[in-house]
Parts: sequence; C-alpha cells; structure tokens
Amino acid sequence: MKIFLYGLLSAGLLFSFHGDCAVFADGDEEKKMLIVFDEELSDKEIDKTVENAGGDVTVTYDQVPVASVEIPEQSIDELLEDPSVKHVEEDILIHLNEQVEDWGIPATNMPATWNSGFTGKGIKVAVIDSGIAPHSDLAIAGGISTVDYTSSYNDDQGHGTHVAGIIGARNNSFGVKGAAYESELYAVKAFNQDGAAYLSDMIEGIDWSISNGMDIINLSSGTQVDSAAFQSVIDKAYASGLLIVAAAGNDGAPDGLDDTVDFPARYSSVIGVGAVDSYSMRAAFSSTGPAVEVSAPGVNILSTYLDDQYGYLSGTSMAAPYATGKLALLKQAYPQLTNEELRQLLIKHTRDLGHPGRDPFFGYGLIQASSFTEPVNEENPLTGLNLSTNSISGAPGEVLNVTASAAYKNGDVQNVTNGANWSSSNTAVAAITAGRVELKGYGTTTITVTYGDQSAVIIVNVPEPALEPNPIVKLEANPTVLVGKPGEILHISAFATYKNGDVQNVTSGSSWSSSNTTVATVTAGRVELKGYGSTTITITYEDQTTMVVVNSPEPQPEPNPVVKLETNKASLTGTPGDIINATATAIYKNSEVQNVTNEARWSSADTNVATAASGRLELKGYGSTTITVTYAGESAVIIVNVPEPQPEPDFVFRDVPSFYSPSVDYLVRNQITQGISETEFGVSKNIIRADAAIWLAKELNLTTKTAKASGFVDVPDRAAGAVNALKEAGIIGGKTETRFGAYDPLTRGEVAIIVQRAYTLSGGGLSSTFTDVSSRYKEAVDALVANKVTNGLTATQFGVSHHITRGQLAVFLYRLSSR
Repeated sequence: MKIFLYGLLSAGLLFSFHGDCAVFADGDEEKKMLIVFDEELSDKEIDKTVENAGGDVTVTYDQVPVASVEIPEQSIDELLEDPSVKHVEEDILIHLNEQVEDWGIPATNMPATWNSGFTGKGIKVAVIDSGIAPHSDLAIAGGISTVDYTSSYNDDQGHGTHVAGIIGARNNSFGVKGAAYESELYAVKAFNQDGAAYLSDMIEGIDWSISNGMDIINLSSGTQVDSAAFQSVIDKAYASGLLIVAAAGNDGAPDGLDDTVDFPARYSSVIGVGAVDSYSMRAAFSSTGPAVEVSAPGVNILSTYLDDQYGYLSGTSMAAPYATGKLALLKQAYPQLTNEELRQLLIKHTRDLGHPGRDPFFGYGLIQASSFTEPVNEENPLTGLNLSTNSISGAPGEVLNVTASAAYKNGDVQNVTNGANWSSSNTAVAAITAGRVELKGYGTTTITVTYGDQSAVIIVNVPEPALEPNPIVKLEANPTVLVGKPGEILHISAFATYKNGDVQNVTSGSSWSSSNTTVATVTAGRVELKGYGSTTITITYEDQTTMVVVNSPEPQPEPNPVVKLETNKASLTGTPGDIINATATAIYKNSEVQNVTNEARWSSADTNVATAASGRLELKGYGSTTITVTYAGESAVIIVNVPEPQPEPDFVFRDVPSFYSPSVDYLVRNQITQGISETEFGVSKNIIRADAAIWLAKELNLTTKTAKASGFVDVPDRAAGAVNALKEAGIIGGKTETRFGAYDPLTRGEVAIIVQRAYTLSGGGLSSTFTDVSSRYKEAVDALVANKVTNGLTATQFGVSHHITRGQLAVFLYRLSSR
C-alpha cells in the first residue's frame, strides 16, 4: 500500500504574502526574516550580501535559494535593492492545527457513544502488529516484543502505529481522535521492519495477551495458509473470554465472487472485517467470502505514524481497528456481557449494505455506534429508519427538505428529523442540517442519516450544465514523415483541432499503433526503430485518425573486394592413389577472411598427374603439375610432385631377433611397412596409432581412396586414407569426435578390441584366466587367445594396459595372415 505522510505543520507552511514584500512594524530592533534569492548563490555570496546590509545569516537551505537571517528593520529596503534578492518576508510563527476526526468516525457514528460517556476507558486492547512507536497522540500502556532481533516493542515499520491510532488516538487539542480514545493500548510486536512475522511470534503474542488479561486482540494481518497451531491458540483466547478481531484481507477481485478471506479472519472464533470507502461502497481490494462478519472504513484513513507524524493508509488493516474500537466501547457500556454477547451486539449495531442480511461482501453491514445507554434486551427496539426521499437532484443554490421517521417493533412511527444525526460525505456538493439540504456545488455526495442503531442514506446528484458540443474536427501529427535507423528513438506529437478553433496537444491521450512492429514500435508518440523497412503509424483520438510514415532504409554496403587468395599448401608430394585435402581462403579489403574452398574454381595443368575439385586433390600418376585456384579475380597455385618410386633396397634390420624375423619379413615383403630406417625396424619401439592404422588397412586390403572423411583434424596426410577406411568399416574410432590421437601409443587391450573387430574373431567358449583383464577387454582377449594370436605376457597377465610394440603387432598380423 502507498503511504503518504503529512506533518501537522504542513498547512501553515503554505501561508504566503501578496505583493513584492511584507509590511513590517516600525522599530530598530533586529527581526527574524526570510530572504528569497532570484537564483542560487553560494553560501559565501549569501553571507556577504546579508552582512553588507548589516544582518547575520542563521540558516541556509540545500534545496531552495532561501536564507533565514536576523537583520535590523531599517536595512530591509537596502536588501531589496540588491538585484539578487527576489523577496523578503518576516519569519512568522506557525501553530499546530486543531484536532481532526477521520471520515470513518462520523461514518460509524462514534460520537453518539462518546456523548454517552463511553470512551473505551479501562478496556485493554492488544495490538499484535509491528509495534507502536512513541507518539504525542498515543498513550501506550505496555507491551512485549516477540521478534528475535529486539526486546523493544517500538514500531520500526509504521503499520502498527497507524492501527493503534485508529483504535485509541488520544482526545486532545491536536492530531486525530481514535474510536476508543481512552482504551488501554498494549503493543505486541510480532512483525519485523519488513512487515513480516513468523507464526510462532504471532502465537507468542496471543499467548501473552491471554496471560496478561487483555480484553480484545486486534490482528490487522493475515495469510492464505491455514495453521492448526494458530487456530488452537486463537480458539483458546476466545474460550478465555477475549474478543479477536482480524482483517479480512486485501485480495478482493472486482467482481468479488471468490472466497479470498485470509486466516485468521476465517476462523469461527474471529470477527472478520471487510473495508468500505467513504461512499459506503466495498473497497475494491477488500477480500470477500462467507467469513466476512462486518465492514468498517478502510480507504484513505488518517492516523498516527512514525516520527510523531500522521499518514493516510488504505486496507482492511485499517477497517479492523474500527471494529476493535467499537467493541471497546461496547465492553465499557455493557461490562456484564460475555464476548459472544458483545459480538452479537456488534452485529446488531450495523447498517445493512449490499444484499439484505449477511452477504460475502459486507457481512452484516457497516458497523454503527449508538448511545449504548439502552438495556440490551429492550422491549420496543427500533426496527427501521425511513426517509421522505432516498435521492435528490438539483442545481447549486437550491434548498430542499427531507424528513426522517423511526419505526419501532410495536408498530409506532415517530418523526425524528430533528433528533437524528445528519452528515454529508462531501459538503462542497451539499450541506445538511436537521433535514435541510443546501446544494452547494456540482458533483455527488451521500447524506447519511443515523438514529439509534438505524441508518439510511440519500444520494445527492448536482449535475454540471451540459456544454455546447465542441467536437474535434481535425487530428494532425508533427512530423508526418520520419526517417531513421534501427536503435534510434524518435518522437511524434498529435494535435486535435476543435470546432471552436482550440488546438490541444493530445499525444498522451491518443491511441497509437504501428502496421509493422518489426520496423518500429510506438507508445504515446515515442517511436523506437527496430529494423529496416517502412511502417505506418496510425494515431486515433476520439473519432479522428491521422497517419505518419516511418522509413528505416537499409544502409548500402561499402565495396569490399577480395584482395588476395591463399591456400593452406604451397606444394605437396605424394604417391599415386593419395587423396589430399586443401583449403582456399579469400582475404577481403576490410581484412575479413572467408573459407572459399567449395566456391573457388580448381584446375590442374596435368590431370594425368593429379586432379582437383573443391579442395580435393587426387594423385593419379608420376610427374608434377600445378593446381590453380581462382576466386573473385584472385588466384593461387599449389605445386604437386609425384616422384617415381626408387627400387627397394634389400633391408637388413639389425634390431630384429630371430623370434620376430618371419613376422617382419612378411610385413616388408607385402609392402605393409619398411621399418623406421634402412637398418632398423624398431621392433621394441611402441607403435603409434597412425602407423598401426596404415598397417591394418594395407593388411585388410581396404579401399582408402574413396573412404568417407573421418572428421579427425590431427591425422597426417600419409595416414588419412587408412584412418578414413578403418573408421568407415567400424573397426577403429577416435579419442574424441575431432581427435584421432594419431601420435598416441596403443595398448595391448586396445589392439585386442581392434583386431577382434577387423577379423571378426570368436572365443569359441574359451574363458581366459588373466587377472588384469576387465570386462571391457574380456571378449576380445579370449578371442585372440582362442585363435592363437597371443597367449599374454605371462600365465596370469595379458598386459592389457601395456603399450604394444612394433614387433608384437607384426607378430599379431603375421599369425592372422592365414585368415
């Protein structure tokens, strides 16, 4: 809820003088004056100006060019001659405003009870809220803090102080007056400075209220969550004779059809209070439902607030303390009654609103106080209050008379026009005295007539005279065409021309729309360009329409030609059958680069040596050729050499023991490998994955030229075809999606899996007894042992994690060659 704070000094500070300066009495003594300067000056400049006139500055202000000074009276004229001084006036003394009553006091007829001497004196009221702040208009009898961060029941939020003032603000010469202004207020601080409370703190507050003899508990709070613990302590309080009053909640919908009442107002032991406005209409926010028992004023309620201030708040939180105050008056008037009997008496003293009887909007109706001097069980109670009219319409200056008649249970009817209480919700429209209605000005007001516990209303309507029609004849926009680029904010104004010639800026009141919101959006004349193109802004005000064209043309690109074409290879060497991938990159004037491998034109000077298309170079025969790449007027070349093979030398490897000789001879003879040099095979060296792929692809006779590219970026050209073919055949994969691990060594376990896939080996039911073979490798190792490819390193160790050497892989392939 929005809080507006008003200090009681504020009205006095609006006091002003007419003319250029004030008129002062004669005399030479120094006077307290206020000087208003024409423009802001520094403190030093203000001091100098005043001192030159013989005065002293006492206070300057940060936000306004004003200084408080003491100066001889005869120097004032000298000050006024200074061009920087705009105005000089006396520093007058302002007194507190007189005490006021909020509109809720007459609306609930509280003065009728006060006039009978009932003020809530001696009635203990526990305000379970955010605490009660020290205030010159409040008397706090005591209290407790149940929150964990302070032992003080001082209010640090404001809500509790406002509620307390509605119940019991003192009847003094200033401020406001509470409904039960002599009741004893007890501050039970259960809510923190953010307006939130734990259920445990609320329960502790109610428990304290029971133990300390409270008569009434006010709970201007609620939740939509039910709690058995909360209900049990509230029921205990009610069973102990306390009256519990709670706000119905601020969750009301406009139609009021849903049950939105908060807990604890829903509990049968609690009096749930809804809110009405000064027209006795349900406040739009007021929760509705069958638990609403009564209604009370809850819109724009003036009450006490923090820092010894006063403020206006709205909510069922403000309505509940009115009911609490009335109960305090009833408790004092009828001390012999139980809480249940007092509750029924509260219901009896209501003015029915909405549907006859109890309804989910107002409960039994708006609470009404009376003299409370009649016995509770009166023999001939009032049964109704009838008015000679329930509506009045007229013009300012007219005076009309209304009579009020009281109907009693025994059938008697009595004219009570002079004895009834008459009030007008808006005296600027109509004033009322003992049935005499004097129409004052245009507008509407509600006259409320109260007699005893009965009330009736008169709706007064004083319509303004109809004006001569002055329709809009033209709607124009300025400008009528807008041009800009995305991201810019532009503005359009709309002007309406009326029949009488008046022209009015209607920018904020017009309806705005864009035919293409991808180009521009518009809100109240603010046009935000979103993209390129054009759109039409349509402006409508009343029955007139005009349009503005918005253009956001696409920028013309600056020429950006290709200035250079590069390839990733300047030259290459290979053998017939090799397929080598090359890329072409275009470099533009603005330094941007673009891969144009597929877009460029590739040609070979000698297609018998090599062909080229979209970066794919296929070596065909021996010789050399030049590959020319052309794109956007630029070109680059790749020199290709395919040298004829030299006669194979007779290799005599010095590092091959007799055990490996047959296997090595087989690989060399079948051109699977030629060793790592002319004299060394590298029999004991670990084989890397790229070399293993080449050996296996050649041994399996796989087609490497046309195999699908593997996608691995770390494979050397010499192994690319083999890796492509093995991956396509599902024999071997990579370390990741883009990395093959070409230079990484292979373990014996990895080779077992690859070989089993390549040769589709089966274990034939054999289960090896190696202790270092996990389930991942078990099937492959069993297959190699069953097919006599290897027996492991020892009887119990296959060496699954050992790197395999070139010699060991040569033995594996030799033994598998017969397959």
